[in-house]
Amino acid sequence: MKKIIAASLLLLTLISCSDIVQPTSTATVIPTMMVTITPILSTLPPTETREAQAASEWNGIPIMPGAIAGEGDEEGYVFTIHATPAQVQEYYQLELGKLGWQQLSQDASGSSLVLIFMDNASATLTVSILSKGDEALVLLVK
Repeated sequence: MKKIIAASLLLLTLISCSDIVQPTSTATVIPTMMVTITPILSTLPPTETREAQAASEWNGIPIMPGAIAGEGDEEGYVFTIHATPAQVQEYYQLELGKLGWQQLSQDASGSSLVLIFMDNASATLTVSILSKGDEALVLLVK
């Protein structure tokens, strides 16, 4: 009987230490990559503000002093100015007259005003003025 008890104890010890129990989960481990983002502090150049100065002239045509936010290309130039359409009209009639331009026509409708000038070489210049609150948007097309 001692042999049976000893064999049973040995069998219980072996069973408790063995891998008889199978895992019930079939989970798969997927490796992931961790990315750490480190903020980079930099000083950005200042953006052009609406109060940036416009050019002083475009294709030989003077730009009204005090003009802001101007830009253009070979076909035209547009700028904004704190002035009334009448002030813009007066400026261009005077300054273009000094350069030999003569006003051919004027058309006013609502908040817009269009002036057409011609120079000695028969070139034409259109000055379109659009009232926008306390500002005027001016488009020069040559």
